[in-house]
Amino acid sequence: MLALVAVLLANADGRSGIALSRLVGARSDRRVTVVIAFAAFIVNAVIAAVAGAIANGMIGQGVAALLVALAMLSAAVALLWRVKLLPDSVADDASRAILAGRMLANQFGDRSHFLIGALAATSGAGQWAAAGGLVGWTLAMLPFLAFGPGLAERRAARNLRWTAAAILILWGLRTALGAFGLIG
Repeated sequence: MLALVAVLLANADGRSGIALSRLVGARSDRRVTVVIAFAAFIVNAVIAAVAGAIANGMIGQGVAALLVALAMLSAAVALLWRVKLLPDSVADDASRAILAGRMLANQFGDRSHFLIGALAATSGAGQWAAAGGLVGWTLAMLPFLAFGPGLAERRAARNLRWTAAAILILWGLRTALGAFGLIG
């Protein structure tokens, strides 16, 4: 559940949804494109979850909590750092194999996967962190897939992005303070 909420908040800006919405609109094989996007996310989520589960046995809970705090704070910075998404004309014409490779590479190390790995490191339950992360990522993308990329420029979407960043900052600071034993 933590991974679901954290990944949902971390993707409140809709970057993934906007990119997938544009890609689906430009390609003729829409269903295959969506399946490739989800498969790429799942592969990267499983890698992050396995790495987190392995880290769980190697690091203490204090260090794992600091890793979660860092993941949440970096996700908040990514939300507040506005990047103009440029259309990917290469992916529009790419073969399915090239598209899959590009999506795998583009999602590697994404804030969602960093959160999944960090949360898996606290509990060792990587499969649940990956599953929650997938649900959170999907829920964050749905509005942008349904209503298009223009949704991100609306005032309510900007307010939601700032609110999500504030929640992640507070959550990250609380986790970091707890890791140092400063709050209970």
